[in-house]
Formats: sequence, C-alpha cells, structure tokens
Amino acid sequence: MSLTAETTPPAGRPPAAAACGHCGLPVPRGLTDFCCAGCRTAHDILVGAGLQGYYDLAAGDVRAVRASGRSYAELDDPAFFALHVERRPDGLCAVPLLLEGIHCAACVWLTERLPTTLPGVLEVRLDVGRSRADVVFDPARTPLSEIARMLDALGYPVHPFRGADREAIRRREDRALLIKIAVAGAAAGNIMLLGAALYAGMFTDMVAAETRWFRWLSMGLSIPSVAFAAQPFFRGAWGALRARAIHLDVPIALGILVGVGWGAANTIRDTGEVYFDSIAMLVFLLLVARLVQIRQQRRSASAAELLVALTPGVARRLDGEPGGVPTVREVPIAALRVGDRLEVRAGDTLPVDGVVVEGKSALDLGLLTGESRPEAVAPGDAVAAGTLNLGARLVLRATATGEDTRIGRIARAVEDQSRRRAPIVRFADKVASRFVVAAIAVAALTVAVWAPFDLQHGIENAMALLIVTCPCALGLATPMTFAFAIGRAARRGVLIKGGDALERLARPGLAFLDKTGTLTEGSTRLVAWRGEPAARPLALALERHSAHPLARALVAGLEAEGLALVPDADDVHETTGGGIEGTVGGRRVVVGSPRFVAARAAGAEAVTPHIDELAGRGVSPVVIAVDGVAVAVAGLTDPIRADARATIDRLRAAGWQLAVLSGDDPRVVDRVARELGLDPARCQGGVTPEGKLAAVEAAAARGPVVMVGDGVNDAAALAAATCGIAVHGGAEVATSVADVVITARGGNHGLAPVAEVIEGARHTLRVVHRNFAISLCYNLVGATLAVTGLIHPLIGALMMPVSSLSVVSSAAWSPAFRARDSRRTP
Repeated sequence: MSLTAETTPPAGRPPAAAACGHCGLPVPRGLTDFCCAGCRTAHDILVGAGLQGYYDLAAGDVRAVRASGRSYAELDDPAFFALHVERRPDGLCAVPLLLEGIHCAACVWLTERLPTTLPGVLEVRLDVGRSRADVVFDPARTPLSEIARMLDALGYPVHPFRGADREAIRRREDRALLIKIAVAGAAAGNIMLLGAALYAGMFTDMVAAETRWFRWLSMGLSIPSVAFAAQPFFRGAWGALRARAIHLDVPIALGILVGVGWGAANTIRDTGEVYFDSIAMLVFLLLVARLVQIRQQRRSASAAELLVALTPGVARRLDGEPGGVPTVREVPIAALRVGDRLEVRAGDTLPVDGVVVEGKSALDLGLLTGESRPEAVAPGDAVAAGTLNLGARLVLRATATGEDTRIGRIARAVEDQSRRRAPIVRFADKVASRFVVAAIAVAALTVAVWAPFDLQHGIENAMALLIVTCPCALGLATPMTFAFAIGRAARRGVLIKGGDALERLARPGLAFLDKTGTLTEGSTRLVAWRGEPAARPLALALERHSAHPLARALVAGLEAEGLALVPDADDVHETTGGGIEGTVGGRRVVVGSPRFVAARAAGAEAVTPHIDELAGRGVSPVVIAVDGVAVAVAGLTDPIRADARATIDRLRAAGWQLAVLSGDDPRVVDRVARELGLDPARCQGGVTPEGKLAAVEAAAARGPVVMVGDGVNDAAALAAATCGIAVHGGAEVATSVADVVITARGGNHGLAPVAEVIEGARHTLRVVHRNFAISLCYNLVGATLAVTGLIHPLIGALMMPVSSLSVVSSAAWSPAFRARDSRRTP
C-alpha cells in the first residue's frame, strides 16, 4: 500500500484534478467525479444528511480509510428490530452494536460525539473493552442504517452485538494488528541497521554516494511502516478531527508526519539528519503497547468473565441416539446447543437451563434465589444454570445456553450497569483531552522559539514533545485501575457493576445491614434442648416426615448427635403452621409450636419456663410431647456468625456507621444487635419493604448510604441506596438492582465479603489517585526534557509505552480483592 492511499497533499497545494470527490483516490478512466459507485453513494448520503462539512475538514490533511460502502439496510428490517432493538415508551430506541477498530479511550471520545453531528441520535455510550456501542436514537428522525453508515465512515464498521461475532471480529482485528506489528518491526530492524551504518560512516568518512544511497534506502523502507503499519494512528487522528474532538492519536500522528516529512526533505536536499530509524521504531513500540493495552482491557470485567465466575467452563454432553448407549464427552460450554442432552453429576454446577429427563436429586438454588434450603427435582422439572446439584446424577435436555440462560440474563444486567463511568473517570478524560491540546500548542511554541537558532533542533524537540507527552498513561490511569479491580473481584465471586460503585463505596457513610444470612448464618440450627433426653430419637423419627424448614433443622441437629436408630413413624399427620404428630415404636409423639402441642397434650406448665427462656433469647421454641405429656423443648435459631463481631469492628474502624433493617421479629433483632455491640436504637425489626425504602431514602438525604440485602423485600431499598449490595447471589430482582453482587462462590459468606468489598473500593481509589499522579508527573517531566532538547524523539518513543506500562503495573499490583491471606485491615 502506498502513502498516497492514506494522505492528501499538504495545505496550500491543490489536489489533483482527477481525484475522487469523496475519498481522494485517482478517478479511473471512463468515470467522472468519483472513483467508484460506493464513493458516489457515500457522497450522496453525506450531502443528503447535511454533512458537507466533512469535505471541508478533509481538505489538506490526512484521510482516514474510506467507508466500506455497505448500506446496512438489514439493520432497518423489522426482524432485526425484534431481535436486537429495545423500543422505549417515549418512542426512542436503544440498540447495542459491535464496532470494529475499537482500541483505546480515543475511540470512546470519537464515537460519543456522534449526537453532535447526526440528528436523531441522542446518546452513544462505548465500552472500549467489549467494542460495544449502546446507541439511543429516534427512528422517526434517523434510521439505524444511517447511523451505521456514519460510524462506518468514521472507521468503525458496524455489526449486531452477538457473542460469536464479537470473538470472530476480535480474532480478525488481532491478526491485522499483529501483521502491522510484524511489518513495523521488520522495517524498524532494517532501518536501524542502515542507521548504524550511517552513524558509523560519520567517523570513517563514508563516500557521499553511499551515504545518499543509505538515506534514500532508509526512506523507502520507512514507507510500509508509515503508510501501512501506522494506519491506526492516522485513522484515529483523522476521525477525531472530523468529529471535532482531540484525543491521544492526534499528537502521535502529528509527530510521525513531522518526522517523516522533515527526514524526507533532508534526504532530498542531501543535508541534515534523517529520522526514519526513530520513526520506524516509534511505530513499532506504539503498536506493541496498543496490543498489550487491548488484550488487558478484554481480560478485565468482560461479560465472559462474569459468566465464568458463575458457571462451569465445561459440560458432559451425551452423544448418540436416544435409547441407545450414549457416549459422554466433555465439551466447552460455548459448544452447547439447545436440545443437547447433558449429564450433571452430584457436586457439579448446572451449565445450562434445561429440563430434567432422567434422575432425581436436590439442587442448591442459593445463587439465584438466596434460598438456603435445597429444592428436590425430578423428570419434567425445569432447572437453571448456575445451580448446584447436591444429590444424584441427572440427565438434562438444554433449553437455553450461554447468554440466553437465566444466569446469563443476570450477567447482562451486570454488564449493562458496568458501562457507567465513575465521575473520576470522566474527570480524567477531560484532563487528558485538554492536555493533548496543550501539548500541541507547546510543540508549536517550541519550534517557534528554537527556529531563529536551530530550526532542525527545534523540530526534533517538538517531535520528542509530541511523542513523550501523549497522555496514554493519563487516559489509562483511572479506567485500567477500575478494570483490574472489577475483573479480580469477579474471579472472587464478587460482581461489581461499574467503577462508580467502587467510587461511592470508598467514602464512609451509613450502612444498613440485613440480619438473616449477613449477621447470622442464614440457616436455622438446633442450639438448645431442654427436658427429657429420651425424647430425642422419637422426635427425630417423626420430624423426618416433614419438609418444614424448622423440622429439617431439628432433624439435622439430632442426626449430628449420632442418635441410635428407632423404628420409623407411622400414622403421621402434619398441620400446616402448627406441627406434626404420629406413632413411633408404639408411642404417640407430637412435635410443634407451644400452642399446637398444648391443644393435644398435658403438662404444658412443666415446660413453660423453658419456652419463656428460649423466646426471651430470640430462639424459636419447639415442644415435644410423648404419650400425651409435654416432656421437652428444642431451641432453634439462626446463629450469629463467628466473624460478625470482628467484621463490624473493621467497618467501624474504616469510618462506617452501622444499622440493621430486618423483617424478623424485633426481639430477635434486638438480641442480635446487643450480642454484636450495635446500637439497638439503630436496629429495627419487623420492617416492611416499604419501611426499608423509607429508611434508606431518609438516610440518603443526609449522606452516603449502603444497603446490604438478599431478597425481593430488599430490592426497593437496594435501588434507592447510594450503593446497593446483594449478598449470597440474592433473589434475581435484588441482583438486578444492586450495584454489587456477592455470590456464594469462593467462600463468600456473611458480613466479611461486604467489608472486603468496601476495603477493596478504598484501595482501588487510592491506586487511581496514585496512577493519576504518576501519569501527570511523567508527562510534566517528559515535556520539560523534550522542550529543552535533552531527549531525542526515539528516547521519547521508548518512554511513552514505559509510562503506560507503569500505570498498568501499578493497577495490577493493587491490593484490592486479592487473596484472603493478603487482606489488609483499614
């Protein structure tokens, strides 16, 4: 590819008479005005949309690669709208699009300027890590195909946002970038060898003809590097100028053009220095830095990583005809399709949504619903991905896979929220864009000041300034730190829906805690037995026939004591909300609430003191009667977590005030508050969902508020809080509205993970401030060295990626969300 395919004549020189009216390429013989039908169509579109200013901007400067010429008419098809477009009640539409060519924060600034240049587009939000643009538009004013054509013209071909397409396009982009790196590296290596010969010839009186030959050969070898490998920088810079936005690629492209232009002029004049070796090495280093940046952004906080944190990576697929002997094959989740038969063994996590076709078992639904009690499943029952098989082998028929599963929809909700930008990120973007303008102005001033003394030296210093002050590190300082923190937290089972959530959690305020499952174990246990020990095996035999949560807790507690086997109960009758009665070994046994047992047995006065004692402690009393006489009382409760007190002390030390909002009995909440040293006045029991919402809204009016909950009754309060935290997976509605979702993976139980999230947010914000300081200090020092002529442009090219790597390394070394053995207290 030649340089003329990417550039136009410098300002002041008229373009060639036979240049295409759209792309500037030569018009073939037999055609007029335009080189092809695609350019003619693109020209008509721009003129029809009132965007003739595109050609005014294009005159006399570097051109981007022309549009692909696609009409994108398929995007206006009703079938496409039904699958991909969200129609809002106000008549507007929202659509996610996958853009090719997205590589850095510069692309964000460019594409988000679209509403200022295209009527009918109200908002564009770009997630650079996922190459996803969320566009809000008015279809009555601007069709989606026209928006796609405009994005294409900016250098970002458009595709529907689908997982498979995204990965294929990413692989194609990676290959293209690697080819450019290879070309730039080969050119740089050969030009550096020629440069070494030229430098050596300065001390050995090289023949003038050989010197000229080496200089011309260096210029020729630099053409592939500049015209082909450096395309991303020219394309980004030109797109920015067309969109009236200044970003990181502008000073890079300007520095490359100035260096090549000045070197070419010196080569033609056979005097002065040439900079082809420096420029070629600069392009190579910048492309390598861009590849590292792109791959790191993709690894952090992607939707795939959120799904990996929730579902297994492989599944056991049963291949073969139904009724025959199936072959079990382990396949990646991405290979699963609707209708596949899958084997799920005890202890496995379900990889898909499906229907049970064989086997009976029990599933732990805690990830999706927050329910700690296993749910029995049998053939014909629907099951969901992300749930844990606790019992026996199951065979499923897949009904939904990947992003279409219930857990996939939750992950998409997390992903949608994660595109929100923290205020500090927006501040960093503003600083970086203004810094670019300042760097260009200072570069021009540098040339003007040095020109009377040494113009060549002045141009070198300006080149070094433009290169070394490219604010890549400044642009990376904040989003990369958040990306590392969110990605690391996701691998720990903590899903954070955006950097703004971390920023809000870093400021201490008031935290409302739910009691069940957060301060307590979240499951009822047998904690006391008062009365006749011989009644224990009788109660165990009878309660095994009940599915009530308290009955299951009593059975688990008695079985743990290793009681001797007794005959099974018969003639069993259970009364909902009361208790159960039956015959065990010829003896009549009744187990249930005090009122239920009192109506069926005598001797209630003998166990009343035990009932009062347990109830006073917030423990649920269960009375056992044998042969018509009450003989024992079992105490069941949700015990306080062992680490709750220590975690509360950690949060207090970090400056947080703590309160409890619970729907449980006020006496139970009061007991928990006193045992944990919390102010009883701040701990409320018997609170309705409306009451929780009112309390959170009232507190939020006075300062930052965090709400921690796990159920549907907490959803409104979670949404109203400054930051909502859903614990242990939580009910789906709670997960959708919360800013942070703590799953049960990785041992995330109780209040400790909440404290870890808050501490991680504080560490993350500290690293953001540190990276911001590093990048600003680097740019100021680099600018000073460049202006005073103390560094060569090649040294500047070496310093620039080092600054970006230093920021990335600083973000990677952040203590936020690291392994538990390295946790720090606030």
